[in-house]
Amino acid sequence: MRRRRCRNGSEMIENWNRRAQCYAQRTSEQNARERQKMVIAMLEKEGALRPGFSVLDIGAGPGNYTIPFARLCRQVTAVEPAAEMVRILKDKVAAEQLENVRIIQRTWQEVRVEEEGMTGQFDLVFASMTPGVQDPETLEKMIKASRGYCYLSAFSGQRWGRAHRDLWQRFFNEDIGGNPGDILYPFGLLYAMGYRPNLRFVANRRMREHRMEEAIEELTRFFWNYMDITPEVRQVIEEYVREHARDGVFQQETGGCWGMMLWRVNDVVAG
Repeated sequence: MRRRRCRNGSEMIENWNRRAQCYAQRTSEQNARERQKMVIAMLEKEGALRPGFSVLDIGAGPGNYTIPFARLCRQVTAVEPAAEMVRILKDKVAAEQLENVRIIQRTWQEVRVEEEGMTGQFDLVFASMTPGVQDPETLEKMIKASRGYCYLSAFSGQRWGRAHRDLWQRFFNEDIGGNPGDILYPFGLLYAMGYRPNLRFVANRRMREHRMEEAIEELTRFFWNYMDITPEVRQVIEEYVREHARDGVFQQETGGCWGMMLWRVNDVVAG
């Protein structure tokens, strides 16, 4: 999948700007709030989240974790490149009258940890389901910025449902393949570096029902990452949704398995 991505960084940020309001709404739903509570409870239990801590939240989005971290900790620095996400985050910070949140509106790739005096400045460096940490360089920057803990979460295993797989086969004449962002890849890298991360998996696959228009837009947004959405492409998506909808409702499998990984930056096994 990764080799077929055709959008540059600016286009991806603009896409997140368009999706920000919808994303903020979706991540405020009950299941998302329950996941948030589970992650925070795990961090507190492991001693990775304490009142006096300074936290770096990479790919903060609309503040799903920045806001609760700010309620619990001394200081939170949120890195988020999309202006509309930042606007929503600032509104939440203002609404709660939080004075311990600093926002950096850039990609994690653009942040220069050493030059900007961020080396070892954070008790917890946190990155949840974000494209900001996607390769060895951005992973190593996480470690460099931390003086205590790092947390990284990402999907694991096959993520996409039948509609994505069927349409991918139709457009590219190949199987959609595995998940290039599987958390097992950074886990393997960390293990090779001498870390022994605590890795937990959570399964959350379920069926969601969409109106046909919603399903068409969701599938179109997904394939936009990999191809131009010409009238012909959109027609294929529309026909697929119509063929598989029942009484105007399209069922789609979402979610999957995701992993939560926590490690201490000073705990390295000697080689």
